[in-house]
Amino acid sequence: MFDKHELQRLKEQAQLRLHIQAKAQGKESRLATAKTDFAYFCETYMPKAFPVPFADYQLALTRLVSTRQLNFADEQLFRSVTASDDHVFIQMPEGELEGILDIEPRDHGKTTRNTQALPLWLALNYPGSFIVICAASKDSAQDMIDGIKTMLEEDDQIIADYGFQKVKGNTWAKRKIQLANGSAIQAVGAGQSLRGVKNEFQRPTHIICDDLLKDDEVESVKRRRALYNWFKRVILNLGKGALTVIANTIMHPDDLPSRLLKEIAEGVMTDWIGLRFGAITPLGEPLWPARWPLPLLMDKKRKLGSHIWATEYENKPMSDDEKVFNMNTVKTYHPSEVDLRDCEIGMAVDPATGVEGGDDSAIAVIAKHKHTNVLYVLFADGWIESDLAFARRIVSVYLQFKPAFVIIEEVAFQKIYRREIQREALRLGVVLPSEGFRGGNKFLRIKSLQALFETETLLILETMTRLKDQLDMYPRGKDDIPDAIEMCIQRLITVFVGGSAAQPRNPRPKNAMAQLAKRLGSGVRRMVR
Repeated sequence: MFDKHELQRLKEQAQLRLHIQAKAQGKESRLATAKTDFAYFCETYMPKAFPVPFADYQLALTRLVSTRQLNFADEQLFRSVTASDDHVFIQMPEGELEGILDIEPRDHGKTTRNTQALPLWLALNYPGSFIVICAASKDSAQDMIDGIKTMLEEDDQIIADYGFQKVKGNTWAKRKIQLANGSAIQAVGAGQSLRGVKNEFQRPTHIICDDLLKDDEVESVKRRRALYNWFKRVILNLGKGALTVIANTIMHPDDLPSRLLKEIAEGVMTDWIGLRFGAITPLGEPLWPARWPLPLLMDKKRKLGSHIWATEYENKPMSDDEKVFNMNTVKTYHPSEVDLRDCEIGMAVDPATGVEGGDDSAIAVIAKHKHTNVLYVLFADGWIESDLAFARRIVSVYLQFKPAFVIIEEVAFQKIYRREIQREALRLGVVLPSEGFRGGNKFLRIKSLQALFETETLLILETMTRLKDQLDMYPRGKDDIPDAIEMCIQRLITVFVGGSAAQPRNPRPKNAMAQLAKRLGSGVRRMVR
């Protein structure tokens, strides 16, 4: 006779068998599709991990991993969503691919896709696979394999279609598991000794590396060099014929993925492909629109600032050698420290009129102290807005500060736009004391500001975050605000670096009374007397 506890256990086992049998309906069709369609596998067996549809580039990456070949259509797709400078890394292999360098932005699913779903897909659909997952630390590696173990042990659909993979006698440890179908998965930490890594007599078939460098190690030359040497000495020697996949975000211009990109371009890493993705494609579209629509990306960029954005979401971090401005020399002042009655005030306008898409229209107002010659940036900002809205903004800023001059850059049809600005100002009842500016070498002009910062001759307000952001990222990114500042300074000190002031042929009167005097001639002077 069975006691009540034994009866309950048998009842639960029977219910589990019925549940699994129900889940197994349509099994053969699912298995056939899942073996060749990684996205289908993820959507069917890991729906909670992949609630958002895959992007086209992600689907192409899965085809690249499963076939180890780059077809023409996917090559064109990769080229369409990556910068032209990075196309040199996208090469059709002569044979099978040996390595894939998958450089993606933050929060684009690379870790879940590459360290959870991909090993599971390979191990279940290609029996006998031996996948090694490499993480930044042993603890991170253990977390990755724990997630895989949970899926194999508890997911009803996986058990129904692929059977129980945890069987007695096979290894089922913290960092290594052996499946019933003959596959194995092992997780290791960066820098770990891996000599003799085998699944019985089998060498790894796939090696997946995910963000091997910790955030607090990025700036360490010693750690970057050690990781590079470990990768070359250990990882690339784990198994002949193994496919190595590196899923990374570039954190430093000299980190492992950056160095590997150079070696792919130089032909050192043959049969490797390098794919560097930015969150926004060269066409200005989101890389993964279902997860990151463009408004969300632009909001994220504003919150992070250009410097962090370039690293985390463009995979193009800036080295110290590349920077023009040392931000430690950029000093600030408090408005109470400046008596504007002792200053000459000027204003510069850099309108973006469509010659180079994506530029801001910028305005800078600067005060030059008459006795100390210190330059105070009173106002500096940029906007993307219509020509009419910007013209009205110019008038508003002019009325706020009443500068002695308004210098406006004249490039291409910006000269026409200057006339439109003047007309709009007149319509609003304001005569702008405008002058034209023909810019020379913009890089040299903007670079000249560094000397003024170093000598504390040029000071800005603490609140000018957009200006500081553009200085920090120069010569990358937008430079409209520093350009407007340089224009204004050169007009104030009348010494131009790489540019010149364009004086109008017929200078206009500076105010309405002067204009009236010119029209009426000597008669008005007698009237005034």
